[in-house]
Amino acid sequence: MQTETFYWKPWEWWVGPFYGVVPNSYSIAHMKIHHRWHNDVDDVHTNLDLDRTKLSSFFIYTPRFNLYWMGISPVALLAKRREWVLVRQMLYGMVTYYGFTLLLFLWSPTFCVVYWVFCHLEGMLLLCAISYLWHAFVEESDPGNQYVNSVTILDGHDNTFNEDYHVVHHHSPSTHWTDMPAHFEAHKEKYAAVNATIFRDTEEGMLIQMLFENDWDGMARHFVDLNGKLSHEEKRELLVRRLKYVVGQDGRDGKRTEWGSSATIRDYND
Repeated sequence: MQTETFYWKPWEWWVGPFYGVVPNSYSIAHMKIHHRWHNDVDDVHTNLDLDRTKLSSFFIYTPRFNLYWMGISPVALLAKRREWVLVRQMLYGMVTYYGFTLLLFLWSPTFCVVYWVFCHLEGMLLLCAISYLWHAFVEESDPGNQYVNSVTILDGHDNTFNEDYHVVHHHSPSTHWTDMPAHFEAHKEKYAAVNATIFRDTEEGMLIQMLFENDWDGMARHFVDLNGKLSHEEKRELLVRRLKYVVGQDGRDGKRTEWGSSATIRDYND
């Protein structure tokens, strides 16, 4: 569509690179992979196969996210699925970005590192931690349930474009960011039915710190039970259980050769 092309090209090609984003990676690696599998085991930067209560798991996850951020693992997965149009688009963005990086370095190594490479590395670390948090919780009885596996933050301290409604970001990506609170309210009973992962009066950085420090009491104090039935200890137990649960260490069926073989894990119609 012409409208889509007009919208994405300026952001992905003229704005994103100054924030360390490889052109075409958001519309392809994020939308065609992460939003296809919603962090399930076929996703290139899933954390479902890691015990998220252990700090060491984050250091295992970091290179996994970095390969995604650089575009390497998305190209590998898409090539495995023989989606060659997407592979070419990813490679086009990567060659352009890293080729320009090389030219900048040859012109001025200091300028290149300080104003260009640093942004790329910053994204590898900061967005890695945020991504790790967004999908850190898993319900044993339904590992693909995004009401649990995506974090929602109410009255957030750093709610940029309402991304704190991360469930809506996955379930209804076409919903305008100004309509996300209304979408949450309209589907609140679905959140309540599964004791969705909801926190209040906090932000991603605070939750990441609690996660890394194993501050489960702090997390429980911010956790929102829409049904109003859980005690503090029950909230704490629920959070730890969902953080510790591990899915598909060698692929969902124990066969990593089947990585990326499914078309999608869950189709939401809300």
